[in-house]
Amino acid sequence: MEQVFFQDNPELLTKKKLLLAVSTGVDSMVLLHLLEQQNIQIGVVHVDHQLRPESKKEAAFLQNYCRNHQLPFYLKVWEQPAKENIEAEARKLRYAFFEKIMVQENYELLLTAHHGDDQLETLLMRLVRGGSLIGHSGIARQQSFGAGSLLRPLLSFSKEEIYAYAKKEQLTYFEDATNASAAYFRNRIRQNVVPELKKENPQILLHAQQFHQQLTWADQLIAQSLKENLRKVVFDGRRWFFTEETLPEDLGARYYFLAAFFQQAAPQTKFAVSQKQLFSLLEQLQRTSSQWAVDLGENWQFVRRYQRFYLELKVSADEGVFHLTENEQILLPNAASISLRKSDVPAKKNGYQVPLPLTIKLPLTVRKRAAGDRIALSKTLTKRIGRYFIDRKIPTDAREDAWVVTDATDEVVALLPFVNSYLSIATETDRIHYILDYALQVAK
Repeated sequence: MEQVFFQDNPELLTKKKLLLAVSTGVDSMVLLHLLEQQNIQIGVVHVDHQLRPESKKEAAFLQNYCRNHQLPFYLKVWEQPAKENIEAEARKLRYAFFEKIMVQENYELLLTAHHGDDQLETLLMRLVRGGSLIGHSGIARQQSFGAGSLLRPLLSFSKEEIYAYAKKEQLTYFEDATNASAAYFRNRIRQNVVPELKKENPQILLHAQQFHQQLTWADQLIAQSLKENLRKVVFDGRRWFFTEETLPEDLGARYYFLAAFFQQAAPQTKFAVSQKQLFSLLEQLQRTSSQWAVDLGENWQFVRRYQRFYLELKVSADEGVFHLTENEQILLPNAASISLRKSDVPAKKNGYQVPLPLTIKLPLTVRKRAAGDRIALSKTLTKRIGRYFIDRKIPTDAREDAWVVTDATDEVVALLPFVNSYLSIATETDRIHYILDYALQVAK
């Protein structure tokens, strides 16, 4: 085993400093013993999760082992174990500690003792649970980690080979009693499914590793083919968007583009899109409607507005009603300001303007549009505001940000910031009149 191990993992003989994660189980103790057979500078890192009564004894054993073998030893005790999502939280704690030690002590490579059976179990579990192509690909042999790399050098070996080596070398190790519990999904796969597959084909672990490699290559090929599309995705600081031309035409390519798009946005959105949501979006994209929105959860939504697609946080329309008279200014919820002045008073800000006659009946009312609102565009043409939006192809979010201004008789004098009513007056008049100023606050 030792000869094959180093042939399969030439990196172990070229790196200067290796950090080995050891749990004291048979897998990691075999890995530790194999590394000690060569003149390699290694350190040992261990996390005592305090989830089992035996964990303290195991940590003490490993500390003494490292002292006797003159190996650097780094211990982390989980002082307050999580009450929920224990597996995920424990993993997060472990790898955060591993990364910290690598940086502090200048280790180039982190080693974990995942083996061929772990690979097969992971592939089967992910297949049962569903997920994306790369999500099904299993455990990578090597990947970037922190400022260095993470290597799993035992992936080409079976659990049986590991036990046989431990027996031959008379190694001391500890069995975790929870590994026999049927309460865990992985254990049920390990105990009930994997043995039957090995009976069917003794080469199943090799096939699983090859399948993992094929999926990894396929994912890399897909990513390369979509590179130019993803480059055209724009993030403006609060939302992502791309044009219809950016969206691939082929249905399969669209799926992978959307999956990569959401993965690209995930560090900011802090949520993952499910496969069900991805396929639902693919169906929605086949429809001819020019505007729609799909809720994704966590207050995020995927929106189409004519020729553009957006990933953004939902913003509920404000139902506030404001009243305005001469020399007053109002700050609106959408960070806009609106004020009324006479034309001989200089404007304080540049923005959208509505010239109004002095005969306008005050106060003005500023509100969101209501069902049935109409605006007079000429002497003979009065149009519903909803129809105006449709005719001008105004995006849904812009419609929600719009404000209706009425006089004291409830006559619409402006739809801000889009159109003035016929009741407004020509801007070129020399007579003193009112000017309604509407200015959006510029983002810093």
